[in-house]
Amino acid sequence: MRNLFETFIDVGSGLILATLIQLLVFPFFDLHPTILQSFNIAIIFTIISMVRSFLWRTIFSRRRIK
Repeated sequence: MRNLFETFIDVGSGLILATLIQLLVFPFFDLHPTILQSFNIAIIFTIISMVRSFLWRTIFSRRRIK
């Protein structure tokens, strides 16, 4: 249960941080997304990151077994 809580805090804080960073950085590139658009972009990257992490853990855990 503790691991689930830590994962939720990790992913949730990353999602919020990514949204805030986009709102601060994108205007330097003449991009002006709304908060909702920034949040949706952050969700897409968060899902991709979670899948990537899962795949790398799977690959490395299989290599340890052999």
